[in-house]
Amino acid sequence: MPASRLVRGQRGQHGFSIIELMVGLLIGMFAVLVIVQLLYSTSTQQRLTSTSGDAEINAATVTHVLARELNQAGLGISAYTLLGCSLTYTTTSDSKSVTLSSLAPVTVNPGTSLVPSGDTNTDTLLIVSGSSASPSEGDALAGTSTATSYTVSTPSSFATGDWVTAASTTRDSSSSCALVLGKVTAIASYVLTVSTGTAGLASAEAAVYNLGAAPVIHAYAVRNGNLTVCDYTAYNCGDTSYTTTLNSSVWVPIASHIASLRAQYGRDTSDLVTPKMDGVVDSYDQTTPGGTSDASGLSAYCGWLRVVGLRLAVVARSQQYDKDAVTTTAPTWSGSTANTSTSSTLTTVTPSALAIDLSGNSEWKHYRYKTIETTVPLRDIIWNGNQVTYQSGDVAC
Repeated sequence: MPASRLVRGQRGQHGFSIIELMVGLLIGMFAVLVIVQLLYSTSTQQRLTSTSGDAEINAATVTHVLARELNQAGLGISAYTLLGCSLTYTTTSDSKSVTLSSLAPVTVNPGTSLVPSGDTNTDTLLIVSGSSASPSEGDALAGTSTATSYTVSTPSSFATGDWVTAASTTRDSSSSCALVLGKVTAIASYVLTVSTGTAGLASAEAAVYNLGAAPVIHAYAVRNGNLTVCDYTAYNCGDTSYTTTLNSSVWVPIASHIASLRAQYGRDTSDLVTPKMDGVVDSYDQTTPGGTSDASGLSAYCGWLRVVGLRLAVVARSQQYDKDAVTTTAPTWSGSTANTSTSSTLTTVTPSALAIDLSGNSEWKHYRYKTIETTVPLRDIIWNGNQVTYQSGDVAC
């Protein structure tokens, strides 16, 4: 090939200039930046959506668990001879003697000696129910009771391992009562041998009440952002050594990221003079029947018979912390504002506001929240308060 043609061919072949390379590199970097930003935005939105969904699932799960237990609350203890009485027994795991100050289907914020306080501005619950299919009216004593035995009329209503208590079948509005809960250790003919009993109850003037082999006495509290439950039949849940350094085997976490639990009694306040209740909720409040703030004038047992439901709200928060304040006001529920209107028979009264307060966490505005509210009827209680007479006692409530 002639030298002149070779030179001309080499001059016609050349690469990118430095300016072209820099422009191409800049365009590529810009494209990468856009893609990274898009991926970050998508990932952030996905996390927010996921954690908001988790909060809703947690709130729904807690509400379901509590509603399921409340549906059974009062089973086996709805007799007026038992409601409002103290109940003493020995726990099965830590072998402590405990006394519940007032036997009731559900107690909102029982004394801190019974259920130590949970997280700031949250409520605690104590739920009680039996597990027996025996009649709630009890089984009449057929002989004077001793501290270790009850002679009953229908021994087939009991089984070894059942938890039982005995009480007089008459009770006036001013009387108090102290019950003892013990386990049936043997059955011979009509005699129940019990681990602990009440001596001196006369034949035909008292009855034995069967709470079954697995009665439920559960304390609920929000602790360190978790809903926890303590089995009061197994442990002395009022022992602060279990909560000072939280013992997760006693106060068992059942749901995480719970910001608040609020609850109110649904009370039937109709016709307090006659008296004659109708089983319909007229007002919501946190006044515990028979407590120091109870100004109803009712006996303790009538006060409990008129608690025909429980209204509660569960607030769960997202797991994702937002750098921006994404929540500016606390969630609300039906108890957040006072309602004293009685203009309509369909209007229930909430005498005082019970707001959801999240200020215990200084960073609360940087989370998202889901609130689920429900009202659960106490079915095992409603029917009992309408009875005019009951085993020789006047229990019109």
